[in-house]
Amino acid sequence: MLRTAWISDDAAITLRTVMNFLHGYGPTFNLDERVQAYTHPLWFLLLSATSVVTGNIFLATFLLSIACSLAAVWLVLSRARSIWAVMIVGGLFILSKAFVDFSTSGLENPLSHLLLGLMIMAAAHVSSRPADKYSLLFWLLCSALYLSRPDLLVIVAPLALWVAIRSSFDKKQLLGALLLGGLPVLLWTAFSLYYYGFPFPNTAYAKLGSGIPLDSRITQGVRYLLHCLDRDPLTLAFIVLGCLFAFRSSSLNRCLIAGVVSYLAYVISIGGDFMEGRFLTAPLYVTAFMVVGEAFQRIQWLGFGSILCVFGLPGAGNTLLSNASYSNREIPHNGIADERGFYYPSFGLLTSQRTLFSQPDWEIGERRTTIVCGGLGFDGIFKGPGVHFIDYCGLADPLLARLPARYDANWRPGHFYRQLPTDYQISLDTNQNLLKDPATKSYWDSLRLVTRGPLNDWDRWGEIFRLNLGLDQPRDLSIYRNGLVPRGSEHKIGRIGDLRNVVEGVEWDAPGNLVFSSSIDIQLDRDSSFDQIDISLDNNDTYALQVLSAGVWVPIIQIPPKRGVGMVRHQLVLPEKTPPSRTIRLTAVSGDGMYSIGHLIVR
Repeated sequence: MLRTAWISDDAAITLRTVMNFLHGYGPTFNLDERVQAYTHPLWFLLLSATSVVTGNIFLATFLLSIACSLAAVWLVLSRARSIWAVMIVGGLFILSKAFVDFSTSGLENPLSHLLLGLMIMAAAHVSSRPADKYSLLFWLLCSALYLSRPDLLVIVAPLALWVAIRSSFDKKQLLGALLLGGLPVLLWTAFSLYYYGFPFPNTAYAKLGSGIPLDSRITQGVRYLLHCLDRDPLTLAFIVLGCLFAFRSSSLNRCLIAGVVSYLAYVISIGGDFMEGRFLTAPLYVTAFMVVGEAFQRIQWLGFGSILCVFGLPGAGNTLLSNASYSNREIPHNGIADERGFYYPSFGLLTSQRTLFSQPDWEIGERRTTIVCGGLGFDGIFKGPGVHFIDYCGLADPLLARLPARYDANWRPGHFYRQLPTDYQISLDTNQNLLKDPATKSYWDSLRLVTRGPLNDWDRWGEIFRLNLGLDQPRDLSIYRNGLVPRGSEHKIGRIGDLRNVVEGVEWDAPGNLVFSSSIDIQLDRDSSFDQIDISLDNNDTYALQVLSAGVWVPIIQIPPKRGVGMVRHQLVLPEKTPPSRTIRLTAVSGDGMYSIGHLIVR
């Protein structure tokens, strides 16, 4: 774990919130908006407490992750009934890439593993001798698991039903245990409603409200499992074999198997994740917990040993033998990345620059806004609390989280890009609601009161009631999904003769490039019709081209980001000629807020 320890960018989103919380700005990502940009309240509180003790938020993250992982592994191996079980399951934890990757990372996985192990042990005690204290302990651990990661309740739902049935001989006693056990969840939900205005994390609204159809999510979810099978075959192979071998042993194990299967189905239904292996560590840990306590015959242990040798040892370079040179920055077409390989060279415990993990100076400094999605976490830490991040993936933005994602046939899990409402950035810069769409403007007024207004304002509580019950003003959101929304109402004007800077690889704001904030109208010398475009654009952004014909803006083509550094060239052939026009509009659909065009040639 020390050699592979790292911190992910998603974890850094939580760490920025911890820094704001510890410095008295509240448990929120941006200073001027009360938004829960993390999914794991219990992990957030533990990180905060450990940061106070250590005086360094990064040290706290590494210590807490490693401590929870060691405790979770010890909990499993301490139940082993033979040396075979210790060897096989211990080897699994060392050779499973998913488990190694997310035993650190700064995410909540280690805490979730530990809580799952404690829950299974509590359930086993209820099974052998039903007692008040073990039943209550189980329900308290259910609450803790919900506060660690809510969707993990899927994996323990069959077990919870089994415990409830086993404890149902005294209905009053069961009800009391459920109420006391669920009290932490009720208290947190009440606080979340009071402080944030909503019962669930902002990330839940951003990901579940993306507008991606179920069939598309299922297809991507299957790709996720196949990708993980290719990159880390040991993890899935052990889950399948362990469930098959443990199925007949006990009713408790059958409940756990039902939970594992249900959770994998859930992972498929949401489209998996962009981090390979992240969603497989919990089912792997539950399967290991079942396997380690079984009195398997030697032939069965040999079967598990064969799985370790065939599927685990070839990938030992990613786990047991991984060293400081470990790196993998490739993002395949399916959008599923080796997240540790991507961030480890810069943010690994043993590979980062010596000063990188120093405690940040948390001074507000200059107040400004910036637009970003990828890299939101570390950008948020290194640029300090004074910068308001407009996260167009919606994770930390209350309005964008509730807008549908822009249609993209090649969408990436966890990265559902939203179009910014027109004049959204300038509204945040001036702390005014200057949005152009009346329905979105009205809806944002309600959100602004909830996330920015005085906590005890009765009007705020009225808006909380309306928004959570869906009683807000109906909005036509299709434009954000399928249309083209300009980011600003002010359009820059450029002439075709000004766009001759064909040099590739230069910086986006190099001399000769035309820089603009949202869109730019390019005037041609005369009315022209064309079917070929040669254009250079900043490589980080997605753009759309339109032409003005007979007073109507006609869409031509959307231009996605292209590999390269700085300005990159696109040579495009249109499916058909454009209608005659003298004006071409180039609009930034998504990106980092830094847009430019170097040259434009139409034929």
